Amino acid sequence: MKRFIISLICLTMAATLLPTRTEAAVTVTRHTVMWSIPEAKQISTKVTQLANRQMKRVYLHVAVEGDRTLYRTFVEKAHLAGIEVYFLFGQPAWITNEGTTNRPNVEDPLAWINVYLQETMERPDGISVDLEPYALPAWETDQASVIASYQRLLTAFHDVSTAQQLPLQLFLPFWFHTVPDASGQPLSEWAMELADEVTLMSYRTVYGGGNGLAAITMTDALYAASHQHRLSYALEFTELPDTPSITFYGQTRTALNQLVNQTMNSSLPPSAIVYHDFDAYQAFMRSTQ
Repeated sequence: MKRFIISLICLTMAATLLPTRTEAAVTVTRHTVMWSIPEAKQISTKVTQLANRQMKRVYLHVAVEGDRTLYRTFVEKAHLAGIEVYFLFGQPAWITNEGTTNRPNVEDPLAWINVYLQETMERPDGISVDLEPYALPAWETDQASVIASYQRLLTAFHDVSTAQQLPLQLFLPFWFHTVPDASGQPLSEWAMELADEVTLMSYRTVYGGGNGLAAITMTDALYAASHQHRLSYALEFTELPDTPSITFYGQTRTALNQLVNQTMNSSLPPSAIVYHDFDAYQAFMRSTQ
């Protein structure tokens, strides 16, 4: 993603434009991401781990070819622990293969949602989508077509989630406010109007400065606040050798607490912090005890 990051020179004063309140320990709504479903015998253990880390929501990636009974069991046990479960879908290849016979058919997850809900009373609490169109080579050569297809696919997920009376949450890069669609509207604004909640992949380990979390989220935070949209921020914990400055891997728990406290005490706090991903966050917490 770093190759696509837009210069943030115009936001270098963001830290001063978003003052923090008197800093104090804050209550944080914690969400997280799980990229695979545990084996059946491990589900209770994983849910207990989530509860012990005070996670209120988990974005659980769905493999449509997998065993649906595992997802039902996970949802049931998570709900008993007071944890929301959003089913997470996303493959960038759906975008460029849209309308072709060889695409990894986006109808598969859309149909999977309907079949799952027909089979069980253990409903998820929402639908989550993370498509990341900028990961495709065509983003460099035919960005307009990629964006149009991206919007059509997200609209399809919106229609299914609406029909099933499930909220829709989208993961977006923090710089989508700099990318317009065909109508000239920034993609982040379009997404916030479409979905019930947007999570910015705002991977930073410091709050202030021209490239800190406050600066890179300011534009979307202002828009969300003025239009009553829910906006959450994601923090990274996986090891990223090429971009170590954007992950808490190898950092201290003090550094994490400082960033979270500054963020939640700001004048425009997010609705939640998303810890990406849960296994990496677990490893971080254990290594910093």
